[in-house]
Amino acid sequence: MLALSSRCVVRRPSPSSILVLTAHARFLSTPTPTPRPSSSSSPPPNAHRTKPKLDLRPAPIKPHTVSATHVPTKPTVPLPHPSATAAPPSLKSVKEVAKRDIEDAEAHGILAPPPPGANWFKRTLHKALELLTKPIQKFYYRGVKLIFVRRKEINLILARVKAGGAPLTRFENRLIRTQKSDINKVVPFLFIALILEEVIPLIAIYAPFMLPSTCILPSQRDRIDEKRTEKAIAYAAEYRHIYTQLKHAESPKGHIPLDALKTTGSSTAVCAVLRLPTAGFDALRIRRIRNHLQFLARDDQLILQDSLLERLSPRGLEEALQERGL
Repeated sequence: MLALSSRCVVRRPSPSSILVLTAHARFLSTPTPTPRPSSSSSPPPNAHRTKPKLDLRPAPIKPHTVSATHVPTKPTVPLPHPSATAAPPSLKSVKEVAKRDIEDAEAHGILAPPPPGANWFKRTLHKALELLTKPIQKFYYRGVKLIFVRRKEINLILARVKAGGAPLTRFENRLIRTQKSDINKVVPFLFIALILEEVIPLIAIYAPFMLPSTCILPSQRDRIDEKRTEKAIAYAAEYRHIYTQLKHAESPKGHIPLDALKTTGSSTAVCAVLRLPTAGFDALRIRRIRNHLQFLARDDQLILQDSLLERLSPRGLEEALQERGL
């Protein structure tokens, strides 16, 4: 259409207008040609060629590394509760435990060994009589009697200290503490011994913590300590986040207020590490912790007073460390 208009203008007599319109028409109708890329032209020598990406499915997983100082504040994997009751032992294992206890008691002179040269029947009968017919008359009877005899000695010790005599020693202080615990256990023990005498061997195997300290065999004492240590290790692994929270609750540094133990699980975790019973409610567990810490503070003073830091026996040192949660 624009070319036809330019030819119509050419027929006019004005040459200047023809030139202007013709130039204008050429400007609008003829666009500037752009060079087309030739298919035969080669790319520049320095052009960067990208390699195709490899699609890996599934992608490799980078290993997750944890620093040695990293301690999670919360348990990442739910662990089984340490207080969960295990499966009841078989009759064979009970017999083996009872047999080891008898042999250990005979080795320590607590129970009389069978006469030399006795056959299988006489040895079995002798052990049955020692365990079932003479426990109150011999070992357990002597243990209960020792509690009442020891009571008189403790009264003399307290009277001496009250009169201004020699100060209380560490051994005497621990003896008084053990006596209080045995008095609380002796009444239920006597009730069981008089009513259900045949249950005493089972209590010695399954629940030796119910027995007074004077009525526990050496092997039973070792078993109690072993179970307490296993329980403390299990709780230390499960309640790491609670120990971290208690560490942050120090006020001042090195001192944790008892109110911090009212949070969920705190009193249970501390009782387990200190080898204290974990049964009961929080107020009862906090009371146990308070009484135990007061005993440890007094025990530390008496260790320094009696200069026992370098004179403790291996057994006494191990017991002191366990009482302090170490």
